[in-house]
Amino acid sequence: MNSTEISDYKVYGFRWIVLLLFGLVTLINQIIWITFAAITPKAMSFYGKTETIPIFMFSLVFMIVYIPMNIPAALAIDKFGLKWGTGIGVVLTGVFGILRAVSTQYHWVLIFQIGCAIGQPFLLNSFTKVSSNWFGADEKVLATSLGTMFVLLGILLGMFITPFLVPSNDPTVMLYIYGGIALSLMVVYLLFVKDKPPTPANAYSDETKVFETKGTFDLFKHRDFNILLVLFLFGAGAFNAISTVMADLFKSIFNSSIPGFAPDDLFGIFGGIMIIGGIAGAITLSTLSDKYRKRKIFLIINGISGAVLTLFFFIIEKYVTSFIPQYIAHCIIGFLFGFLLLSALPVGLTFAAEITHPLPEETSNGWLMWIGQLGGISLIMIVMFGFENKVFNFIIYAVILAIATIFAFRMKDLDAYELKS
Repeated sequence: MNSTEISDYKVYGFRWIVLLLFGLVTLINQIIWITFAAITPKAMSFYGKTETIPIFMFSLVFMIVYIPMNIPAALAIDKFGLKWGTGIGVVLTGVFGILRAVSTQYHWVLIFQIGCAIGQPFLLNSFTKVSSNWFGADEKVLATSLGTMFVLLGILLGMFITPFLVPSNDPTVMLYIYGGIALSLMVVYLLFVKDKPPTPANAYSDETKVFETKGTFDLFKHRDFNILLVLFLFGAGAFNAISTVMADLFKSIFNSSIPGFAPDDLFGIFGGIMIIGGIAGAITLSTLSDKYRKRKIFLIINGISGAVLTLFFFIIEKYVTSFIPQYIAHCIIGFLFGFLLLSALPVGLTFAAEITHPLPEETSNGWLMWIGQLGGISLIMIVMFGFENKVFNFIIYAVILAIATIFAFRMKDLDAYELKS
């Protein structure tokens, strides 16, 4: 493996292979999560369901299962390291991913979907573990953002590609394709991924970490980490909720008459544009965060822009559509919403790992992802069982993002925590 020296530490070219394989497994896991959301009517017909809730459960179980599995996943990654700790999630995704295709019975497919969901926290809790083990101090946020990009790309591909793989009401071929990819990536990952490079890549990976169970209580005594929990509860929770119940929130958009597109096609395009914006934002703002060694200002920008753009979603219908088509206007706002809000994820995850050092990265990573899932479930319930008027839902989301921004102003920045050489 070739290496490049950076100060007293070295980064190895093989780090990109590790990141790629980790990212691809995470990508297929996210495709499995979103699979049935993209073909809900066809799945209802195939599995003999007359309501959308049973099909919705295929996706919701991923958030529900994350809640109890967060701590076991963090413990496993801490005990067994990046390759074998994360490898548990890789194996679960590969095995249960292919098993989804072998049965036409709803309850069995749901059980296999839960198996894939159990694997998810072992993957999502490892973003900062990969960047801390393998990448230099000046590229950790970028590496985390690239890992995050695979999550978004998985959602994007799941929404765009799945309908084309299910031309009729039978999803069996599609399930075999996704399952085969998951199983193949499992084999490649276990064969080639290494836990860490021969020599440390940065000061954080060079130090001995506090064991997860010993340091977790101290984690919650850390004021700025608790603020990050609030940011993820509101920020990640709002994005998870808006993405999951998008069709319900934006019914007027998807029922718009656009030649050549059915309402379901419009939903996929809108969601895809928002995710594309998230990928672009995660890379762009994370690169700037690494370059200037700043975290706080970017989290503040994320919160303010998220609150404002959430309000714009329904303001557009009254004040913008007179000179630009409603759907086009929403797509523009959707791109900006993804660009400016989703970039908070890699910046926040990396910042948490830095300020809670020497606690293992998967611990802070896992708790932030956990609180984001909890926030998503709570906000989804507001949409499903709350206000009939969707405007109130948007206002609620905007208010909680504004509250999160106020908390962000109270944080210290990275220079107050940076390790001294």
